Amino acid sequence: MRMISFSATLLIALLFIPATASGNELQVRRQKAAASFSDGILLIHAVSVTNDHEDGFRQDSAFYYFTGLENTTGAILAIDGRSGESWLFLPTYPLYWNVLPPEGKDDSPRVREAGIEHVGDWSELEGFLAAASRSGQRLYYVGEVDATADLPPNITRQPAPPPGDGTSNPMEMPSWVAIVGSRWPSFRLTEARDRVYAVMDVPSESELVNIRAATRVVVGSVIAGIRAVRPGATQRSAEWAMVEGCWHAGARNAWWPWAMSGPNAVRPTFNTSQTRYDHLDRVMKAGELVRLDDSCSVNHYESDLGRTVPVSGHFTAEQREIWNAFVAAYQAGAAAIRESSTVEQVFGAWRTELVRHRDEVKTTLAKEAIDLWSKRENLDAFFVHTLISNEGFAVEPFRAGTAIAFEPQASIHGQAFFMEDNFVITHTGTELLTPGMPYTADEIEAVMQSQDQK
Repeated sequence: MRMISFSATLLIALLFIPATASGNELQVRRQKAAASFSDGILLIHAVSVTNDHEDGFRQDSAFYYFTGLENTTGAILAIDGRSGESWLFLPTYPLYWNVLPPEGKDDSPRVREAGIEHVGDWSELEGFLAAASRSGQRLYYVGEVDATADLPPNITRQPAPPPGDGTSNPMEMPSWVAIVGSRWPSFRLTEARDRVYAVMDVPSESELVNIRAATRVVVGSVIAGIRAVRPGATQRSAEWAMVEGCWHAGARNAWWPWAMSGPNAVRPTFNTSQTRYDHLDRVMKAGELVRLDDSCSVNHYESDLGRTVPVSGHFTAEQREIWNAFVAAYQAGAAAIRESSTVEQVFGAWRTELVRHRDEVKTTLAKEAIDLWSKRENLDAFFVHTLISNEGFAVEPFRAGTAIAFEPQASIHGQAFFMEDNFVITHTGTELLTPGMPYTADEIEAVMQSQDQK
């Protein structure tokens, strides 16, 4: 497969001008949500808990999708499924040290551009909910892991801090959903995360512009990470190469990338890195494999790409046989992804191709790996997930137009094997969004050797 250089990837990425959704498109999105939740009201809360350790504010993906407001904290969007209209309730005072003009004001250009029918102070949410509660309708909400958020003082019965105080701590407040349910028990509270993201999973043309830009950038980023892998180098050095790859191309990292070597690469160990001060950093050693996994973000839309590479720049005989069989199974699985197919069908294609290599491999470990991984329960993971900010499993059967990542993960005797590409599902197959990546052992080694020759 022909490789494209990082500089070429950068040039291609810069040709894509990030697109923002127009007011008309935002209205269409809210109307789709209203139709999906026609028997009630959908409440979506903007992010309230800021993170000083992030490189910038990260808005709730659903709130941004339906409003286009990327910097508004604490606001609440209500989409009424019965009337088809929407209400935006904005905080009276800054929730944090907000010395800049807030994006979320009822007369701000960004709010006007969103085309929301009703915009008011968040104290008006109480009257809105009180009136809606009398009909006993469903109240839908998106239940995230961090479900704590701010509510107006007239609902929480807590005094409001003085304007500009900047000392409110949302983490001290109970779940906003529980508070609403306690105040108005006639509501039939219904968690709707999967249904909300199902509305978001099929991107529009303007969204695809951003997704294509992000996926093109991440190719150069991961290749930079591959070329940074060598014996004696730290995992952090390869991770930093991927961070630079995103930022130098005008994008940003959706999350800190992974360059997990040896035992760190085996699931679930690498997942625990976010709970460690050193991100599980260690020196990479010859003979080990490294899991490289990165996500570049453009205008709130993300990519998710990864490969497995040998620290020494060369796979061992066992690793080479296992990896090439893994790649063949991966490509067969990817070819099975299309409109109306399912994850089980994708795994069936994966398994058929993997088992076909059973008689071709010569090493005992490769035969053992094929026998082990031909059963789905023995894989570490087998994901087909969406590319929205809060990535989730793709709706099955798959829908044409959905942007996805395909990532099987497997391990044997402390060695981890992982691959991930990005696609758009079509009626007859998929469109690869991340061309230019190496696949086979020979192709990966060629990329690593091209760095050595510089």
